Amino acid sequence: MLPTRTALACLARSCCINAAVTARSMQQLGLVFALEPALRHLYPDVEARAQATAHYSAHSNTHPYMLPLYIGLLLNIEDQVAGGKLPSNALDMVRRTLGTTLSAVGDGFFEGGVFPCWSLTCICLLLAGQTVPAMVLTLLLALALLAFRIGTFFFALRHGLAALTWLKRLGLINWTGRIKIVNACLLTVAGLMLLPLGGDRHTLLWCMGGGGAVLAAAWIIGRLHLPRIILWLVLLTFLVLMETGLVGL
Repeated sequence: MLPTRTALACLARSCCINAAVTARSMQQLGLVFALEPALRHLYPDVEARAQATAHYSAHSNTHPYMLPLYIGLLLNIEDQVAGGKLPSNALDMVRRTLGTTLSAVGDGFFEGGVFPCWSLTCICLLLAGQTVPAMVLTLLLALALLAFRIGTFFFALRHGLAALTWLKRLGLINWTGRIKIVNACLLTVAGLMLLPLGGDRHTLLWCMGGGGAVLAAAWIIGRLHLPRIILWLVLLTFLVLMETGLVGL
């Protein structure tokens, strides 16, 4: 088991990984930077450390909020490799697929669920004039994300691959679907709060038509599996034609 000071150094460095992203190897340089304190502890010999570092010379990329879990797993396996409990190629087999898998989970849960839910809730609160609750919600989310990063890092560092079983039981993908339903409700509430009920008929019809277009687009994408880029191109073409005066409403 790594000393607490070394583990904390790796965890702190994980916050800086995306500062070293490159187009070719993505987070590879940042990952080596984050793992360096642990590798220096596990491999005092310079040559052995260089060989261990070479395992991380390939492309690496995962979601920022799943990164501490990923690093914790790598350090757990690296500790066993350094102790002779696992062969050195065990790390390569895990690293090859683990980062991409965790990236998919993180993208779906955080980018597709949690962050839109937070932003829509803040929009509704701000439209209602509730600035302080929006600020408190933002602070609570930041603290929750920090706790998630710290907790998953030390859990994976302690339990290794068993942490993946725990992550599966957590069911983040299923929670993503539930949160998206909440997001749809919040979007409806925000739309109603923005609806100019006291405005003229023309403005009201525009708002109703925009809402109907969004629902129609969601149905087309979900049922007909039409690529979203095509709908964006249709919308962009329509707006350009309106701007040039070829289409008037």
